Amino acid sequence: MGGYRPPMMAFSRCLSRSQRALRRHLCRLQSPILVSALLLLPVLGACRDDGPTDVVPPPPAPTVQVSSLVAAPAAITLQTGQQRTIAIEARDSTGRLVADPGVTWRSDAPAIATVDGTGTVRALAPGSARITAVAGRVSALVQVTVGAVTPGIAQWRVARAGLSDITILGLWDDGAGSSYAVGQNGTLLRARAGGPWEAVSLNTTETLTGVWGSSPTDIWIVGAGGVLFRGNGVTFAPVPSGTTATLLEVWGLAANDVYIAGDRGTILHFDGTAWTPQSTPVTDDLWGIWGANGTNVFVVGNNGVILRYNGATWQRMAVPGGSPLFDVWGTSVGNIFAVGVSGTIWRFDGAQWTPMTPPGRANLFALRGRAFNDLYAVGNGGATYHFDGTTWRALSVGSGQNLRAIAPRGDGTLRLAGWYGTVLTLRGSGAAATALTEISDPALLSTYGATGGPMFAVGLGGTVFRRTGTTWAQEPVPSVNDLYGISGNGTTDIVAVGDTGSVLRFDGNRWSRETAPTSYLLRAVWSGGGQHIVVGERGTILRSNGAGWTPQASTTQRFLRAVWGSDPANVYAVGDSGTVLRFDGGRWQSLPVPSTSRLRAVWGTGAADVFVVGDSGTALRYDGVTWERFPAPTTRDLRALWGRGPTEVYAAGDSGTVLRYTGVGWQTLTTPARGYLYAMFGIPGTAGVALVGEGARITEGQP
Repeated sequence: MGGYRPPMMAFSRCLSRSQRALRRHLCRLQSPILVSALLLLPVLGACRDDGPTDVVPPPPAPTVQVSSLVAAPAAITLQTGQQRTIAIEARDSTGRLVADPGVTWRSDAPAIATVDGTGTVRALAPGSARITAVAGRVSALVQVTVGAVTPGIAQWRVARAGLSDITILGLWDDGAGSSYAVGQNGTLLRARAGGPWEAVSLNTTETLTGVWGSSPTDIWIVGAGGVLFRGNGVTFAPVPSGTTATLLEVWGLAANDVYIAGDRGTILHFDGTAWTPQSTPVTDDLWGIWGANGTNVFVVGNNGVILRYNGATWQRMAVPGGSPLFDVWGTSVGNIFAVGVSGTIWRFDGAQWTPMTPPGRANLFALRGRAFNDLYAVGNGGATYHFDGTTWRALSVGSGQNLRAIAPRGDGTLRLAGWYGTVLTLRGSGAAATALTEISDPALLSTYGATGGPMFAVGLGGTVFRRTGTTWAQEPVPSVNDLYGISGNGTTDIVAVGDTGSVLRFDGNRWSRETAPTSYLLRAVWSGGGQHIVVGERGTILRSNGAGWTPQASTTQRFLRAVWGSDPANVYAVGDSGTVLRFDGGRWQSLPVPSTSRLRAVWGTGAADVFVVGDSGTALRYDGVTWERFPAPTTRDLRALWGRGPTEVYAAGDSGTVLRYTGVGWQTLTTPARGYLYAMFGIPGTAGVALVGEGARITEGQP
């Protein structure tokens, strides 16, 4: 064959594998006929096998087989008009993530919700739709519920502002209708002519410990760092005390015969012109002072110290005991009392001090009376002891606040004061006395409202507030320690729990104490189906079906801080270090969650819609299959959760933070709330919500 012949390599690259094999076979035969035939087939190339090796392209990479496909969340609820993108996690048979699984999406109800190729679901109309993600032979299902647009809470008001939550350490009444209370952070409170209490600025932040006056227009106030003020009933001005010692009490016989007792054995005397330090034989802190006359003044203090002033010198008296004494008061030189720690009560008959039998072991801090047979001592846990001239008996004043001061008033009543700005008025005498809380602003830690019934808030000092109409007022209850949680099964079965195993139950008419099988702190309670489940310190879980309390095994020693259930067979408890437990009606089991933060609140709309919040803005949601961790909606600690539906969930926490979950994320709300917010709950009979927090402040919101 004549003409141009392409280079052999060019043709060789064009041959198929079978053609090359045939060429080699024909060349080996060396047959003339076959050689001639070969020459007639130039496309087979020359009979040479010693050229360069042919280049064979690699086969295409095999397609990665997706063995598992997970969609998260597995269930969502959206408001009409909202959209949300579903996350997909695909893995192969070895468990490795597949970066591009080639997912296709479809909706079985596109009139309700559509989905595009990125997994973005758009809510079009109320109803339900199933969104399916498919990758190869595996698929994942997302249940979508679409609801109407929910505007949520839009109007807020301060339902209870509170006055002051400081500890009141000193109390005095001028006998003419005005009372004065002093305490932490330089706080002076005043009630004039039987009117409301008001704050009076002294331009100091030092703790104020005592107040006394010789008349309504001559009043002394003492405090830390040698702070000393003098007032005329209208204004107050600082006065040099000549010392930096903490001044603990002020008392006098007249305007020109006033004494101050303080730490390190400090005693000052005012003669109407100047304050002069007096020498004492002790260096102990001196807490209380009282006298019958200028030659019989008594001071008590740490280590059982009792000093007596004879008009010239202070001398230590022999007392068979070394317990700290905090106050002293009497009716005459031959009838003087001193009180202190663990219910200590001493009586002086003019010759010696002898111990008396107290009705309890509370630490006693203040002592005052109206007569020798009408004497009162107050102390921790609302302890109020009355002496009728023969015997000391405990009274119930309907408050568990630690009490620190007493002041007889000109109208014959007594005022008692203590922690969290609490002031009580005691009317009547002894067992017939009744107490009314004038002001009290402890932190409120939990709230609950029964459908068709009352709403309560509980807090420190065993405080219970009740909402009547639109007003919150303190409810008289048996004295208990701090209350941290409250919940109920309707209006006649409400339980409040708290410190050292404290339990109160409300039957629709009155509150009564119950005995719990633990002295641990009980932090929260959930009620449902006629049952109550309580959680608390060291993994404590208690259950009650209305008769007694039964401990349950919790599988943890972590502090459990909140509990909620959709029903008694589906209950969640959360706590420290990301602890989440679930009760299935038979036992508690730990659930792994994507957080190690301290979790403080849990609430949900059902088993497939559970929210949890905690420290540093931690926010989680459980859809019944997987936990979703939201981008932190705030850096503040979140302490409360409650909602009206899947797209109207509220969270609250530090610095007055209030958030709302709308179905696609959290948004910050503007409210008048401030400080720590500890709990929230729906207001019965309304579409509103109440938030409670520090200083007994309550904020309410309505749509």
